[in-house]
Amino acid sequence: MKQSRAWWQERSRGFLSESARLVQDRLGGETVEAVFVCGSFAAGDETIVLETSPPILLSDVDLVVVVASLEDLFKWRSKRAELGAACETLMRDVVFSGRVDVGVMLAKDLAELPARPGVCDMRRRGIVLGGDPRILELIPNYSPHDIMGREALALIENRVMSLIDSKIRRQGLDTLYSYPRLYRIARVYTDIGTAALSIAGAYVTGYGERCRLIRAKISEGDGLVSALVRTEIRGAMDRWTRFKLDPSIEAAGSSAEPEAMEELWENAARDIVFFWRQAATHLVDPQRELSKPLPLDALIGRMHTYHSWRNHARSWREYLSGSPASRRMAFASTLGMRLFSTSPLDEVREEGVRLLEHLLSLGSATSISGAPGGFPHHGGEWGRVAAELCAIWNELEFGRANG
Repeated sequence: MKQSRAWWQERSRGFLSESARLVQDRLGGETVEAVFVCGSFAAGDETIVLETSPPILLSDVDLVVVVASLEDLFKWRSKRAELGAACETLMRDVVFSGRVDVGVMLAKDLAELPARPGVCDMRRRGIVLGGDPRILELIPNYSPHDIMGREALALIENRVMSLIDSKIRRQGLDTLYSYPRLYRIARVYTDIGTAALSIAGAYVTGYGERCRLIRAKISEGDGLVSALVRTEIRGAMDRWTRFKLDPSIEAAGSSAEPEAMEELWENAARDIVFFWRQAATHLVDPQRELSKPLPLDALIGRMHTYHSWRNHARSWREYLSGSPASRRMAFASTLGMRLFSTSPLDEVREEGVRLLEHLLSLGSATSISGAPGGFPHHGGEWGRVAAELCAIWNELEFGRANG
């Protein structure tokens, strides 16, 4: 039986409350300072397919638990997957295509969050589910002009990785496969809009609001937004925004047939790689004509995120914490000062852009050379490299493999 939107709104509120209680109970009252939800669930524009039985939840549920000490942080970050999976068992009447992602942070980490779209939304739309009701006030109150272009580009790189991840997953005609793949394609276009507005200093919360603002900016003759959201993808952005807000196979303008799905995927892959090159070109050479962006090799390695060297070093420490001393020494020797200027996630995401362009320009049969030190991949045929890269990305980004 098809469920209504009203049913889902009531069900999701109860689920979020139950999840917060579960997390607090697992960690203990002295450990948890606060639990809040952010992302699409906080903004009220999460994507769920209600026309199937059971409904399919396509969006991730982004929970954040603020813990009391650095010791608690390292202990519970390693158990993010366990916490998320436990929360998912609380809602058995919905199929999880995404996941419950439990982020673990210190209060001081909130105060040091960089200016990025998700952080703006977290401050303005986050919902505290337990603990200190004023915890979100620690997050800097950034304006749209504060958002750094590199952070907007990192959002696009995550969409690149998600697109690659969908490529290497099983093929089929079943609905439980079609909708998740369509959702990942949709996010390519909605987040191109997010990144374009962020780079132009005009970010707003909400998928529909961003789509309307882009149309207004183009109508007003905003050159930067018009260049980044070029004519060829404007119709696709409108269509996929509608899909994101009310998903159906028909809304995608296609079918679930393999040939149609593959065409949609390839179009999205070409569009997102070209957008990445345009946006990165603007960041390194703002005067350059964006219809002729710089080649990828001129841009890779110049797009590091603006985190402090301490945060970069801490991210490498966490990533390598379970590795033998010989591997840690090999990483230090290979990466040198990059250990303080980049993070494992930066390295993986940028390599993802290179990997996707390789597929589009050379195909999957052409072998890929291994990365220095074997990180983030050891090279080989495209599918093998993609699987290795996606495994690391899922672990770093979510603490577990997807699905």
